[in-house]
Amino acid sequence: MRARAMSIACAVLCVATPAEATRPATAGHPVTRLAAQHLGASLRDLTLIATALPLERERSDGSAALVRLDDGRDGGLPSCYLLDLAGRPFAPGKVEAHLRLSVCPSGPVKAAQLARVALSAKHEAWQVRVEAARYDNKAQGAETAVLWGLYGRYGTAEVRALWERTSTTFRSKTDPGMNQAETCAAPQIAAGGQEPASVAVECDTETTLGKLPKRARQTFRSNWVGDRYSMN
Repeated sequence: MRARAMSIACAVLCVATPAEATRPATAGHPVTRLAAQHLGASLRDLTLIATALPLERERSDGSAALVRLDDGRDGGLPSCYLLDLAGRPFAPGKVEAHLRLSVCPSGPVKAAQLARVALSAKHEAWQVRVEAARYDNKAQGAETAVLWGLYGRYGTAEVRALWERTSTTFRSKTDPGMNQAETCAAPQIAAGGQEPASVAVECDTETTLGKLPKRARQTFRSNWVGDRYSMN
């Protein structure tokens, strides 16, 4: 009965952004001030993208946040960080751990998501979606990258990636033959009993052969191996 309840809970959590996820962006927010201290950054260079609370079953006072740091350190490109917090977003105690994400929007933040999801009866993770867009002057086209990821702390003090997939779309203004796209839905998590089971993601792909687009739908599945997911 408990396994069935877990499956239903995961089905809801994995598809929609939960109500507790918010997108405050004020420099005076407690999380922003704490992130500035932790990352050694100025408040004016930080943007709070989203916050999320743990699952009720965890009975934890911890939480998480996504922040963007845009201070010109990394070749002028912004960096996004997942912060694992002690305390709730409105009164965080400290940053327990952080992880820099591989994708970060440089312009307005679109469709960013942060949620707590169940991987098994005893395992949870932070689920993240971040989208970034840029214009490639050399290729004369627009590129969009979308990162879906599951992150947690398992046997280590640091947050690490348990599963990730980055999909990209490129649209050329001058050469349609260069156009390609991959759009992935939210990962579907099959929650296990004592250990996580698997995660699958369905992606629509498009490539160009000559002047004709070729479209397909693929499902990529990863099973839990050791302490993370591994693609089959």
